[in-house]
Amino acid sequence: MPRETFQQELDHLVGDMVALGREVEASMDTMVEAMQAQDAEIARRVIGVDAGYKQRGLELDEECIILQARQAPVARDLRLIYTVQAVTNHLVRAGTLSEHICRAIVDTGGVEHDPDLASTLSEMARAARNLFHEGLNVFEMRDIDRARDLEAADDKVDLLYSEAMNLIVNPSDNGGGSPEWRIRAALIVHYLERIADHGVDVGGRTVFLVTGERMESAMQQYRERRVESDED
Repeated sequence: MPRETFQQELDHLVGDMVALGREVEASMDTMVEAMQAQDAEIARRVIGVDAGYKQRGLELDEECIILQARQAPVARDLRLIYTVQAVTNHLVRAGTLSEHICRAIVDTGGVEHDPDLASTLSEMARAARNLFHEGLNVFEMRDIDRARDLEAADDKVDLLYSEAMNLIVNPSDNGGGSPEWRIRAALIVHYLERIADHGVDVGGRTVFLVTGERMESAMQQYRERRVESDED
């Protein structure tokens, strides 16, 4: 296979993966809208998308396998194929979690909600969605400096996670909502944390793609350089 054709197929592979990521991101936008409005009808728009994401993920994985079989890639290209497979997995899982959240919104549409908890969940959903969006941008732009900023954004999600769980365990004076709502809220909190983690992991995979280093090693070197710079 001529090198030019192989590169075109790699570019097509990456383009398909990014397109999938943007579709998942659109589902997250709908999820955030549904949470903010507490509107089950908006949430219904996302019900059923998971099957399509999983099918697209399988197709991308198969395309990666075929590319490797046709031509033994050089190290850089092999790293790209490996990264596409890993990132695709993160995208599909994030899409699945978005549907789970929307299904929970639909299932609890008629029960009493805790307004303080609902507000915290909405804020957490926005933060998780934004982090996922940033992770996908980092991959598309290969901007590893921005990848290192994702961990700081994830800290905000973790704080909101703690705040939400505290409200679930210790309801506010406004009332804790129905037991069913609080149970589903606990699941939603977990799902949102995982969506944020998938965004961070996409950034980590980008660091590996660009540098060949695992995110943990790159972050350690980054911190050491920052310390040395501060000391100068």
